[in-house]
Amino acid sequence: MRAMTSTMLKNDSYPAHLAKHLPLLTADQKKWLAKASAFADSISLEDTKRSDSENTFRRDLFELACKEGLGALPFPTTYGGSGGDYLSFALINEEFARRCVPIMSSLGVHVLCQEPVYKHGTEEQKKKYLTPSAIGEYLAAFGLTEPNAGSDTAAIATTAKLVGDDYILNGTKTFITSGGSANYFIVMARLLNPDGTKENAPGITAFIVEKGFPGFEIGQKFDMLGMRGYSTCEIVFSEARIPKENILGAPGDGRKVALGSLAKGRVTIAAQATGWAQGALDAALRVAARCEKKRNSGQLDYLIGSLVLMVESARALTYQAARSIDSGESDVTLAAMAKIQATDAAMKVATEAISLAEEEGLEPDLLIERIFRDAKAGQIYEGTNQIQRMLIARSLLK
Repeated sequence: MRAMTSTMLKNDSYPAHLAKHLPLLTADQKKWLAKASAFADSISLEDTKRSDSENTFRRDLFELACKEGLGALPFPTTYGGSGGDYLSFALINEEFARRCVPIMSSLGVHVLCQEPVYKHGTEEQKKKYLTPSAIGEYLAAFGLTEPNAGSDTAAIATTAKLVGDDYILNGTKTFITSGGSANYFIVMARLLNPDGTKENAPGITAFIVEKGFPGFEIGQKFDMLGMRGYSTCEIVFSEARIPKENILGAPGDGRKVALGSLAKGRVTIAAQATGWAQGALDAALRVAARCEKKRNSGQLDYLIGSLVLMVESARALTYQAARSIDSGESDVTLAAMAKIQATDAAMKVATEAISLAEEEGLEPDLLIERIFRDAKAGQIYEGTNQIQRMLIARSLLK
């Protein structure tokens, strides 16, 4: 890893594709973009490729990013946050994804997990978990997805029951980003009555689960096609004992806790996917510059123009969704639109870039094949794009 500088970048040193957006950014937003660019510059291509090929999480890079203020950027300084906004966080995620920075997804999930603690946690919970999270001492993961419950939170089968001073959790969560490396988890479980029955029980409830709690174990680790290097795994609860002070929010409010955070998380994914799309486009442009024969036919210019349009449309929707969060009027439908547009754009641009580059497109050095694999995952996680389209329609038809 090369030495990193946190100094401000000059305007002509910002990513060229963002030149038209710079006049619309505040000084603080430019500062965070500069930090993200400097951080990405400090990571060698070999480090990026190794994290992917070996499927290893770079905790050292995560901690360094937190020291740069990126680990709790959109939260107040009261609990160690950086006091930034969500558009700044979107800019960071876009830049990290464009360069395939190894900690991109873990950083996004880390902030996603702090959101419910900040919004629904007690003062004791905020002090205990948010401050160490901000400086990288703690890494957080989100425990929602189950083998038979992905986008449908109502299908959650993991159960919780109050016994004395502890909640007893049983069940399995799967495809948990950062799961193998996290210090604590935001977990959704179905709260039962004391006698174990479901009838008239409070329902889905959120908990803060620490890695060392009795009965909690890390299950199988996944060697996946895309989104590698993020310690993705199962987490298993076998009569796990969770202190009752670790309930997050009120009993039965788990869906509200989860969905409120996931709406912001989808904007983060949209930003990442916009970065993937831009990264693939950057590679396509480098290859296109050598394809004089296709350019003379106009075929290549038409393709590149179409891809640029897709990327900029994704960027516009993503920035709009981030600004809606910053205005205090977070729009769930807009977040879904941004997530769909950006992830679909990333998949399309990466596919076309590989076709254009031919065999060269499969070489790791161009990063297109990595982006191609990650973009497919982006269309699936945190609510598939099919489910997102249904939610958009229902919001308009209800």
